[in-house]
Amino acid sequence: MSTTHGQPGLSSDQRSTIRSAILSTRHTLEDELRRQLEKYGIYEAKKLPLDKLSHLSAEGIHTRRTLDAAIERELESTEGDLERSITNYVREATKTYLNRFVALKAIEVRGLVEETITERPEYGNRSYMHHTVAEITGELTNAPDDGFGAALDLAYQEIGAEIRMIFEESEHTAIDLDVQVREEVLDELDAIADDAWESDEALGWVYQYFGEDERIDIDERIKKENYKVAGTDIATKTQLFTPRHIVEWIVDNSLGRTWLEMCGKKTNIDSENNCFFLSPLEESLQEREPKPVEEISVLDPACGSGHMLTYAFDVLYQMYSEEGEIPKKYIPREILRNNLYGVDIDSGAAQIAALSLYLKAKQKSPDVAIPKLNVVSADAVLVNGDRKQAIISRAETELEREILEQIWGSFDNIRELGSLIQIEDQIDELLEKHHEDFAAQGQAQFTPEGEITTQATFVNEGREDSWAGLKKRLMDNVRTLARDGLEQNDPIEEMFANEVEKTVELLDLLVDEYDVVVSNPPYLQSKKMGEDLKEFVRSNYKGKTDVYAAFIERCLSFTDSEGYSATITPANFMFLYYSRGLRKKLLEESNFVEALHLSDRDEAYMNIASVATPLDGEPMKSRFTRIVESDDKLAASQSVIDNLRKTGYDNRVYVFSQERIHDIGRRPFLYWFGEETLSLFSDYPSLDENAEIKSGLSTSDDDRFVRKVWELPSSQIGRRYRRFQKSGTDSPYYDYPEDFVDWGTNGQDLRDADGNFRNEEFYFKQGVSFRAFGNHFTARIQADDAIFSHKSHSVFSDVLSDKILLANLNSTLHRFIANGLNPGLSFEVGDGKRLPIKPEYDRAEELESLIEVGIENRLLISEMRETSADYDGKQVAAVLSGGLTNFLIAEDRMRACILIAHGASDTILFEEYNISKGTREQMYANLPKNTTDFPVVKGCHVEYHDTLSEHVTLESTTDEQLTKAVETLKLMDQPSLREAALETELSPLTVAQLRYEHNLYSDEEFTEAAGRIVSLIIGSVLGRWSTGCDVPTVDDEFLTFDLGDKRIEWLVDESIKALFDDPSAAENELEDVLNHHPIEWIRERFFRYHHVDEYKPRGERSPIYWQLESPDGAFSCFVYYHDIDNNTLPKLRGQYLDPRISELGNELETLNAQTSGDNPDKDLLNRKEQVQNDLDDIREFRNTIDEMIDDGVTVDIEKGIWENIKEWDKYEVLETGLPKLKSGYSR
Repeated sequence: MSTTHGQPGLSSDQRSTIRSAILSTRHTLEDELRRQLEKYGIYEAKKLPLDKLSHLSAEGIHTRRTLDAAIERELESTEGDLERSITNYVREATKTYLNRFVALKAIEVRGLVEETITERPEYGNRSYMHHTVAEITGELTNAPDDGFGAALDLAYQEIGAEIRMIFEESEHTAIDLDVQVREEVLDELDAIADDAWESDEALGWVYQYFGEDERIDIDERIKKENYKVAGTDIATKTQLFTPRHIVEWIVDNSLGRTWLEMCGKKTNIDSENNCFFLSPLEESLQEREPKPVEEISVLDPACGSGHMLTYAFDVLYQMYSEEGEIPKKYIPREILRNNLYGVDIDSGAAQIAALSLYLKAKQKSPDVAIPKLNVVSADAVLVNGDRKQAIISRAETELEREILEQIWGSFDNIRELGSLIQIEDQIDELLEKHHEDFAAQGQAQFTPEGEITTQATFVNEGREDSWAGLKKRLMDNVRTLARDGLEQNDPIEEMFANEVEKTVELLDLLVDEYDVVVSNPPYLQSKKMGEDLKEFVRSNYKGKTDVYAAFIERCLSFTDSEGYSATITPANFMFLYYSRGLRKKLLEESNFVEALHLSDRDEAYMNIASVATPLDGEPMKSRFTRIVESDDKLAASQSVIDNLRKTGYDNRVYVFSQERIHDIGRRPFLYWFGEETLSLFSDYPSLDENAEIKSGLSTSDDDRFVRKVWELPSSQIGRRYRRFQKSGTDSPYYDYPEDFVDWGTNGQDLRDADGNFRNEEFYFKQGVSFRAFGNHFTARIQADDAIFSHKSHSVFSDVLSDKILLANLNSTLHRFIANGLNPGLSFEVGDGKRLPIKPEYDRAEELESLIEVGIENRLLISEMRETSADYDGKQVAAVLSGGLTNFLIAEDRMRACILIAHGASDTILFEEYNISKGTREQMYANLPKNTTDFPVVKGCHVEYHDTLSEHVTLESTTDEQLTKAVETLKLMDQPSLREAALETELSPLTVAQLRYEHNLYSDEEFTEAAGRIVSLIIGSVLGRWSTGCDVPTVDDEFLTFDLGDKRIEWLVDESIKALFDDPSAAENELEDVLNHHPIEWIRERFFRYHHVDEYKPRGERSPIYWQLESPDGAFSCFVYYHDIDNNTLPKLRGQYLDPRISELGNELETLNAQTSGDNPDKDLLNRKEQVQNDLDDIREFRNTIDEMIDDGVTVDIEKGIWENIKEWDKYEVLETGLPKLKSGYSR
């Protein structure tokens, strides 16, 4: 394959071996460099003066001065932090040495240099190069390293001339490594298999693993210390290896596309053997004038290890080969000289990138010299003062001086900002200024010789000049300064000159424009940035929320007017509110022609690859591929291209005009909507044009002001406490009213506590609300006696009825749109405002009737929920009179009617909005499916409202078909009605009936229903609920076991008789379901396993019936929370505990007498022991109650159940303590 598409990546074992070696060798080298620095008087956070180091030789003193120069350079960028500066030096020196060794090994395994590292027996366990040195200059083997250092030097000299960035001497190679340390490092690298080193990926993984431990440390500091990433940590933190298939996709669809547009049918660059991922939309291809390949430039402004550039090399090689102008032997040299450019703020990464390109070129043409590599590290440190003036004083013209001043100003923080610095505008302004100066003298268009000045030249102090000439003079001046420093043996001057030279080289790259810009830019959220970087990005870019967003803009500014910018970035810029300004700029200034959406992950990751070109006029069609649901991204992206090549179609591909995005508020990139759905935004008004969408009350302290309905005395509900609609449940149409807010006197206490009264004029006004949190949009009726919260946004319209609003906002159509507008789990007011909603409907009455069915059935379900303010004991009693299964089928019937009403309204709305079948299927793909079209079996369905009759299909079926459906249901694990309907392809109305007739409810459903029935009985006996039946009640707030005339056994028995038509069958059914007799279950399991799970707002346990019990369980009772007062505990003691203690004491006295003789009866002895234990247990419990009475323990309704029960739990009187209720084990 010409472009080596699909080159296999390294295996996990190979990567693991590289990782282990790199982490180990890094630590080895760092330890060695730290040890050696101490020899030169440099410690972790201090430096000894040079005059204190008398042990150093002249050479050692020079080395120390070089180290001082290097550390001074670091001090300039760390604001004088010596410890950080020394650490930075050690890291960079380690990186340089390791990169040298890695480079030599990678070059060696490719046969591009004589073996220098690999030892072989035939050479006396030396490498070939080492053996040769020994043969020729045997005296070198007397050195401590057996002459191996000389062998290394020879290898470095051989390859260093072509790849100076790695092999030239610098301040980072000032220290000579210990022989043993060097050998240890090389042995570890040599242990990595040659086939791993031969992979294009190997060097990228070296770069990735080198910073692994540092990244972990930085992440920990961010998490624990709120550390803001700055300085050299930015490069380390933002390293991210780009997988090969993403690299190929990006380069194929930018560079490959460029060549295809130039050559048309004359090229086969788009064949699957070349640019596999290049299969463009014909109508989006530009008509482009051909130009020589050598003039096509490719930049990666954050190149890392050069993975993008190395693959671009392959594509360019194919392009040169097709062009046929350059002999193949010299193509690699021309590619590196003319086509490929890279910048990175990490010098080590730039070294690796340069090495990768060098290896690419040498593999193709090992005998051709590589004179130039256009990879630059943006890590220069420019100092001010005399050295700056020395450079500026060498400038020949005012323009040169001004450019140097601009360089100093713009590159002050280059280590953090890198390619984000936009110095080209300032340079252009300077050139234009001097152009205008001559224009004022009437000389703007002519040189002194009278020749017309071209765009590439300008008049500079009376002579024709060019950027190339100006740059050459700047570089010559810098190199003169470097030579002066070398001659004066002044490493600081020499190093300073090198920094300036690097800066000018970088400037040369930054002021240019490129045909293709490719990048996997750094990802760093603004909240994690240091102040300098954050302020720079905020001041210079619309994409200010993350570094990657700024880079998207920067890549486009690097791009020629007809070029392509291709990036792989997180996808959140396409949706986030804070990126709306960036989206506007991108859509107005660029044309997205291709994109590959890989995932919807919230965190910063490689989620979307996109290709854009600067926009001039009408945008071309955009094509986005969506594979977010696929686990294997490579296979998915390949299969899409295979389908496009074969048929031109794949259902994961969306073609649209990006102008459609402008019609959507805030311009989210909802490309997967397709043209049909996107057109809704231009065809219909947004909801906020016909309605008010408001956010409501924020109390500032819900724990103080908000209570669940069961926490409140009935006398305060609707008076002091008003219904409060929070985010609520996922119930459409009507939500269970559970929450109430302390409104008091017109909310005065709330106001005093700084509550936020948003849109107060809409409180107590009927409308529609939608919940803030949820997997999909959920709307419900907003009652006129309620206040809505800031987590339940409300809609009020004079144009649209509440039921029409409910139909729309709960529809699959608008859920699909809302999930696109906000792909997170939180919906905001702005999301509702942007929904496109028709103002008029052909079938409005029909829709409203269906929604009424939904509301009615949701209300019926609410009336059966004990924690709802709607709970109706009489309705529940009426339903369960026929038995436990009647209770279950009643709720099934209600849910089935809701499903039919929702599905029918869905269908009507699809027709109202003219939504095609294909688009409907797309919308249902990730939303609850419609079950309305499934048949209702004649004679086998629950009752349903007349309104639903015209929306269901009655069909006959065979017994075999029904039997098959029943068997299917038996195999399903607790399915919802919707799931069961989809699996059986029968209407929920029939599924509900089959569940009833064949007793197909799960054990969990039966147990939960039985618990609710028992809870009704307890509440009725305690006087909380009215059932309309002759249920007995207790005389006070206590429900006790084994005591008094109204023992719980009798009360439950009488209640079952009153509630059920067949009491005996009901009791047996309850015992069968609960696996205990009802009385035993109430005593042993009701409180812990049912009641506290029903009553747990905000994750707290807030039961309404408290089970009090002695330590060993000899005494147990329930007390009703709202009946507790100052007399409750004295009453418990006087009316229940004292009599029981007296009773047991009398029995014990009798038993003592009966067992006092010889050979007492064993049963009597056992009973005596039991009575004694019970007596001790209850006495201990009574003592605790006495303590509580003395402490004045009661309940304070103002505090809420949670705070009160916590107070009681301190005395350990609850049957199961609160901590143990939460953790699930018994006290």
